[in-house]
Amino acid sequence: MFTIEYIAKDTGLSVPFIRKCVKQLENILKPHCTKGDFGRILLTESGYVIFDQIKQLKAQGLNIAVIKEVLEQEIHQKSKHDEADGQNIVNHISTDMNLLNKLFEEKDARLKEQAENQKRIAEHQQRIFELEHLSSHLKEQLLYITDGKSPEEYKSAWYQEQMDKQHLREQLSNITDGKPPEEFKKQLQQEQLDKQRIAWILKELENLEGIFSIVNYFKRKKLYKELKDLMNKQVDIPPAPAQ
Repeated sequence: MFTIEYIAKDTGLSVPFIRKCVKQLENILKPHCTKGDFGRILLTESGYVIFDQIKQLKAQGLNIAVIKEVLEQEIHQKSKHDEADGQNIVNHISTDMNLLNKLFEEKDARLKEQAENQKRIAEHQQRIFELEHLSSHLKEQLLYITDGKSPEEYKSAWYQEQMDKQHLREQLSNITDGKPPEEFKKQLQQEQLDKQRIAWILKELENLEGIFSIVNYFKRKKLYKELKDLMNKQVDIPPAPAQ
């Protein structure tokens, strides 16, 4: 915030002239003024910019009345321009929302498929664990054969179990696209976090609709860029092969 004294010193305008402007240009400067301690008038950065423009108009020999007309005309023209920009933004948002809806439909289908793959991974891991446990048990029992089977028969059964485990490992590798189960799980978790972030960005964009200012414009632009990056990241993730 800027005091009247600071603006006077920085622009070369006199303090009385600035106070006169604050009073006679109230409709223009009121949105950019506030009161500080002891009733001191403080101006925002936008108010400072307006006084810099007043300085230039005053240097051209214009009095306060004419300066007021010039500023009001500029504000009116800017309002029309902002209104046109706002309509363009609304149209752009409508187009982007249609694209986002399609991307979300594809993403939901992919998440459903990945959830099914994750379930199959868990089932295969459980089966591998059971086979490994069984294999260890058979190795121990091989030393204490009492049912009439020969060691060669046990050995043949053990080799068959090893082949079954190898087959299951290959199936597990195909489901996770060659990634370890923990890495595949982390990928699914990251995708869920990205989806939550996308939902938050959409909520922020919804809150900014109808509020047009330079700050909100750049904020929307930044949110759109992040949203685009997240959606590209989600689309680029190859789905796990179906079993």
